[in-house]
Amino acid sequence: MKNSSITFSDRFEEEVKRSGLSKAAIAEKIGVSKSTITRYSDGSIGPNASSIAKLSMLFGCSADYLLGLTPERNSSGEPLMKESNVHYETDDSIRKLLKLTDEELESLSRKQIEEIYAFIEFQVERSKKAAE
Repeated sequence: MKNSSITFSDRFEEEVKRSGLSKAAIAEKIGVSKSTITRYSDGSIGPNASSIAKLSMLFGCSADYLLGLTPERNSSGEPLMKESNVHYETDDSIRKLLKLTDEELESLSRKQIEEIYAFIEFQVERSKKAAE
């Protein structure tokens, strides 16, 4: 099979199997819905640049490899970033705001972090209305 015929969805499926992670876990780790991961798998959509970067870090392969542009995963074959370290920059803001340790932050699910942000936004709006 030539490189040009290998699609993102082909490589994505290979990497999902190689990682041993569920699609739900991958979705949570890169901050997309499980249905988005399903659509990546079936080829109905492709990931944006941010998701490609997060997936390549999670799987330990190059973005070019994921996109089917090269047959080489990467030089070491090891993840470029430990899966437990894959998180959003905004998570650091939550950790600082709530004075959480790294372990405490990593124990929170993506949904819990989103709920924290929603609560903060609610409180900010509530304060604005009270000040009027």
